[in-house]
Amino acid sequence: MLNSSIIRIYSVLVLLFLSYFPLLGSEDFSLDKEVSLPSDLLETLDKLKENPIDINSATYDELLQIPYITPLLAMRIEDYRKKKKIISYTNDLLKIAGFNKPLLRKISPYITLRLKRIKRGAIRWKTIASNKYPLKEGYSGSSLKISNRIRYNDEHIAVGGAAYKDAYEKSYIDFYTLYCYIQKNDYGIIAGDYALDIGERLIVGYPGFIFKSSGIVKGREYFIKPYSSGFEDYSLRGCALSKDWKRLKSGFFVSDKKEDATIEDGVVKRVIYETPYHRSETEIEKKDKIRERLVGGFIGGGSERLRITATSLFAYYNKRVEPDSAHYYRFSGNRYGLAGVHAVYNMKNISLWSEFAYALFTKGSGIIIGATCTSNNTSVSFLYRDYTEKFYSPRAFSFCESEVRNERGFYTYVTSKLPQHFYFSGYIDIFNRQHPTYFNPLSTRGYEVFTSIEKRITMSNIYVRYKRKEKDNYQWEDKNLKYERQNLRLTIKTEIDKSVNFKALWEGVIFYVPYIGLQETGNLLSLSFKSAIFNEVVFESGLVFFQTDSYYSRIYLFLNDIPGFMYTRPFYGKGKDFYLLVKVRVLNNLRIYGRVEREEKEEKTERIFKIGLEWR
Repeated sequence: MLNSSIIRIYSVLVLLFLSYFPLLGSEDFSLDKEVSLPSDLLETLDKLKENPIDINSATYDELLQIPYITPLLAMRIEDYRKKKKIISYTNDLLKIAGFNKPLLRKISPYITLRLKRIKRGAIRWKTIASNKYPLKEGYSGSSLKISNRIRYNDEHIAVGGAAYKDAYEKSYIDFYTLYCYIQKNDYGIIAGDYALDIGERLIVGYPGFIFKSSGIVKGREYFIKPYSSGFEDYSLRGCALSKDWKRLKSGFFVSDKKEDATIEDGVVKRVIYETPYHRSETEIEKKDKIRERLVGGFIGGGSERLRITATSLFAYYNKRVEPDSAHYYRFSGNRYGLAGVHAVYNMKNISLWSEFAYALFTKGSGIIIGATCTSNNTSVSFLYRDYTEKFYSPRAFSFCESEVRNERGFYTYVTSKLPQHFYFSGYIDIFNRQHPTYFNPLSTRGYEVFTSIEKRITMSNIYVRYKRKEKDNYQWEDKNLKYERQNLRLTIKTEIDKSVNFKALWEGVIFYVPYIGLQETGNLLSLSFKSAIFNEVVFESGLVFFQTDSYYSRIYLFLNDIPGFMYTRPFYGKGKDFYLLVKVRVLNNLRIYGRVEREEKEEKTERIFKIGLEWR
């Protein structure tokens, strides 16, 4: 039944895509997606919109900060600038192979031409504090959630650090980062806390904009950056060195970092890479219980047409991991190693890439094969991934439905400009977890379909999307059953002028488990208003009404927040939510933020207060 449904839906989508292929943008990169993104990525988008990157003067690394810009496109922009000297109009980018109208529309909020970027001081500092009421009982730490970040940056050097404390944690530096980054004459060296992207992230990666509804499926191949995020699980702590010889690139990195772990009777059962809390005594007992020492490197070369990179990594735990027996595979041992090869082949409007990685000690493997084809009005992407059950790569961040292990899938994405200036995007992802997991003693199969269409009419932007997902991992008694979830969203955003806009959003959901006849529904209505006063004061208010039968019929929604606290959150139950956000700019360098939120539900009322200061 599931396979026949997949075939029917996939056939319809393929026919639809092929019908429009000769004619065929997509909606702008939206934060309204049902995804859970790290706050620092959402903050990056916010900063890029405020201070877009000048295409004419941006370096290669700066170009890679723009969503949707791949290493190939960044190189082609550099080559075009060398030949033409200056890009006078955004449409000039369409003369570069790989660019089309949908892509240009997506990157337009984050780029500028010939206009100087707002000059910022060498020192950047930000402090944000929040509190949530009513307070929770049973914790001895303060209820305040606090983050502090500071960075000094000049032409070749960046020095900085950050400290984070979650609500009810005792220490005000429960997690901290420090770094020094020097980049000059094609050399880059970083000491302290850093993050890496290599290849397609099968061996090591950093969270970026690669997720299903973004349509971004290509990694940045090689990218190093200082680490200042509050998400503890992606950082490395040590030193990294890189050298760019134009046609040849190489790098070496080491890390020595403590990780959280679950320990029972003195035996390590599991290493915890996910961002943990340290509030209760039980949680504190897991903090920094195992040390991971890691060393790795890469070397690669080639031209714009063909590039090949080899990467290897070896890591050692100071304690052996010995999990209890279970119906699903769990890593055991005190070391892991990975080796892989990444290749990219480019033609004028077609890009092919692949990465293969092998786990040296657990004997597992992972492979990604991808392609992107572009025409004047259409982009089509394909991605196949196959990660075996024993592919242990805890720092991988590749494209997946669940995790970069025990998963196989095929993903297709299309974005197109239709006649009458309609913009269409859609994807289908068919996935399968072949072996048992913690949640399912059997294999897990499913698919996900997403379509959206957008049209601008005078001052308003109208956006409609439909999403359907089937997956057989709903737990009922001793069974794991197939569930179906369907979401329909309608958004109307009206810009009264450049400084004032109004947005109305409705979304409905149906959650259905055929085997037991369970059906739940949910509805959400969101109204928001944003206004800027003399460009010095910006305030936004929003009101959300929601009603769902349970958490299973939840609806995800992004609410604007202080940069550094942005996230997509689920709404469930019956209630309403109101928030007010104010941003004030003082003396061009100082920003003051304030936000209040009140959520009323049948069983309780929550209030959240936040304040932030930023110097930049």
